[in-house]
Amino acid sequence: MNIIGRLNSITNLPTLPEVVQKVQRMVFSGDGSAQGLAKIVEQDPSLAAKILQVANSGFYAAGGRITSVPMAVTRIGFNEIGQIVVAASVVKNFSSTSNLLDYKQFWRHALTAAHMAFTCSRISGVSMTKEERDMVYLAGLLHDIGILIYDQFFHEEFEEIALYAADKGISYLEAESAIAPKETHAALGAALLEMWKVGSAAIDGVRFHHAPERAPDKQKSISFTIHLSEYILCNSGLGSFEGLMRGQSGNILAQLKIEPDKLPAFLRSAQTEVDKSDLILAIEKPAPPERPRGHDWLLRSV
Repeated sequence: MNIIGRLNSITNLPTLPEVVQKVQRMVFSGDGSAQGLAKIVEQDPSLAAKILQVANSGFYAAGGRITSVPMAVTRIGFNEIGQIVVAASVVKNFSSTSNLLDYKQFWRHALTAAHMAFTCSRISGVSMTKEERDMVYLAGLLHDIGILIYDQFFHEEFEEIALYAADKGISYLEAESAIAPKETHAALGAALLEMWKVGSAAIDGVRFHHAPERAPDKQKSISFTIHLSEYILCNSGLGSFEGLMRGQSGNILAQLKIEPDKLPAFLRSAQTEVDKSDLILAIEKPAPPERPRGHDWLLRSV
């Protein structure tokens, strides 16, 4: 297909929003302040309004109404506000419509995966580098960004994969492996992040999120972290759209040194994040999730 080669010639390819880069730099520096983060948010009125909407939701408003961005940062916390800013900015930059892909479901999945990857990095017994910890939320959010690039810029090829999945009664992942084994959404997403000059930890996290054992040894942890998040979401129905993933979760947990008895609380946290993601996306709360049928992320027109 030569998709990745053609990627470089696209003139209107979305870029990583400037506000995301500013927030990431603030996180990396280690000396970011609530006041500095508030100033970044206040430069974008629509983003500031979104932050106040989230801050005054039932998730955070127990202490009274929040009327300013600095109040929101103080109440909710530097890290979580930073994550909401990153998520809202990326979603806004990649919103679109499609005859194949349900974008609301896609972003619900991505937002929940980002939270789970961040949480997983905190409960894992495996040490992570500072770059991995700094990048894990962004990598989780962008782990499937290659699917959006397929849909928006290589739609004929994307349609071929989607229709093959529907015709064969297999998951999108299996269809992609059969039709474009060397240009999967993971490879395409990693190529995009390379063009954006994002840190290598995020690039490898995206590139190897379906094959973490192939990641470079120094950055296996972030790949396994995102893989576990993806595995749980796809196999539990929480925000899933790619279909069931094969393999044994015990092997993944062992790699990350996470005790199985921590999973119930992990899943409860994930369900809360599904609800929060709907608030960030400004869509109505969905019906209770059903067990994935393998093509829930496709619109019924296929």
